[in-house]
Amino acid sequence: MLFTKEPTVILKVIEELIRAAIPLALIFGWVHWSDEQTGAVMLFVGVFVGGLTTLFVRSQTVPAEKANEQIAAALLMPPTATVSDVVKKVEKEG
Repeated sequence: MLFTKEPTVILKVIEELIRAAIPLALIFGWVHWSDEQTGAVMLFVGVFVGGLTTLFVRSQTVPAEKANEQIAAALLMPPTATVSDVVKKVEKEG
């Protein structure tokens, strides 16, 4: 439920947990990476999670033109209209 409401926050928390785990692994000797390898892994984590965030957010948005049509249709609907009523009206007219 929380993931559907705030996906970017959840993905950012996951990224930061991974970024915090890497120094711990280095300090405790669980991994033996050079500075270059550590930097590459940190960069990869940031780019990968950032890319996932971008893809997810873009999949959840509608173009501004479509949103404007939906807003206009909602303003012309009676107060008892539901969201599905508005969407049906936009699809029928568009």
